[in-house]
Amino acid sequence: LTDEDIKKVFEVYSQWKEGEGISKVIKNEDAAKNDYNLSPSRYVSQNGGEEVLPVEEAIVLLREAEEERVEADKKLKSVLGMMGFEL
Repeated sequence: LTDEDIKKVFEVYSQWKEGEGISKVIKNEDAAKNDYNLSPSRYVSQNGGEEVLPVEEAIVLLREAEEERVEADKKLKSVLGMMGFEL
């Protein structure tokens, strides 16, 4: 965190304020509705951050990238072989 970020977090915390993307003041009833789960991600939305992919989608993309890498390696070895380089 930058010094400015630390200052902002401290200000929000010490003044018991809400800060977008930082904190949320909730009522006891809201906590009870969520089985008293106080995980920040349940109440504080992260704006401007990286989008998080569902695990299943990330695995599919990883497998596709791996297949593309294998094909690229084959082509590279072929070209290098034609140039007289052996791997």
